[in-house]
Amino acid sequence: MNKKALHHRKVRTFIRLFYLFSLCLFTACTQKEGSETARTGRMTFAVDRQLKEISATQIELFNRYYPDAEITLMPVSSSGTLKNLLNHQARAALISGELTVAEDSLFTALQPPLRREPVAREAIACITNRSNPLETLSIAELKTIFTGNVTGKDTTGFIPLMSADDFRLHSLFAAKIGIHTKNLHAHICSSEAELFKRVATDKKAVAVLFRSSLNSQPVPAIPLNDIKIIPVSIDRQGSKSYMPTQQNIFEGLYPLVTTVYYVYYSGDALAAGFGSWLGTSGRKVFETSSLAPFRSLERTIIMK
Repeated sequence: MNKKALHHRKVRTFIRLFYLFSLCLFTACTQKEGSETARTGRMTFAVDRQLKEISATQIELFNRYYPDAEITLMPVSSSGTLKNLLNHQARAALISGELTVAEDSLFTALQPPLRREPVAREAIACITNRSNPLETLSIAELKTIFTGNVTGKDTTGFIPLMSADDFRLHSLFAAKIGIHTKNLHAHICSSEAELFKRVATDKKAVAVLFRSSLNSQPVPAIPLNDIKIIPVSIDRQGSKSYMPTQQNIFEGLYPLVTTVYYVYYSGDALAAGFGSWLGTSGRKVFETSSLAPFRSLERTIIMK
């Protein structure tokens, strides 16, 4: 074989190898991009602000088991949590409370549809200044305080407070006391930090907020020693009042209980995988927080 023929053969061999290498590289890249599973990939996770700490713990533990999954936490006010999911800034969300009628209708119409899974139980807590003589409140009394249906502020001595940007708390609390959101009357605080400061310094203040907010305050610390949680009863006469403890929340004894939902798009592998984690192994994390698991953990007792 002459040198020229040998040269052409080498060139053809090189070209074949080059195309083969390119094809393998392209295939590998394509597989990498499309290889996201329930335990691998990247996503942003939007959560109601008061759920930031518990969500961060869930992500940390999930990553210990599945290091190829990268989940970025996005804590926002409740008015923005689902908005970030709908505009695809996030692929999953964690919210406290039920959906509004408009949200529920939108979820039904979306393609692909959004799935909503209950993962924990939450409560609305009532707090006052520690010097306030209040020892208990009923649902009827809360309705009176937060609708302004009293003969005058001096008659009750109470100043109702709520955070401005937590619309889900507003709608949920209104439903729990049997009124429409537009009929709520309260002094609005610009943030939960301001709300805590008002309660800590004003003996007449009565505020409502999610129970988990009591464990999610930023530095500098709010003077929680000047604040007390008020037990709540269903009726004004005769019924027992309950504190929003984890056990009372789980058993439904506390009157102002709601559900924490994990929301994600149907068909999203990683979002579905993380949701499955929250409903199984993640329940142990909920048990160590102020939230209560949605279902009790099944424990196996080995008899020797």
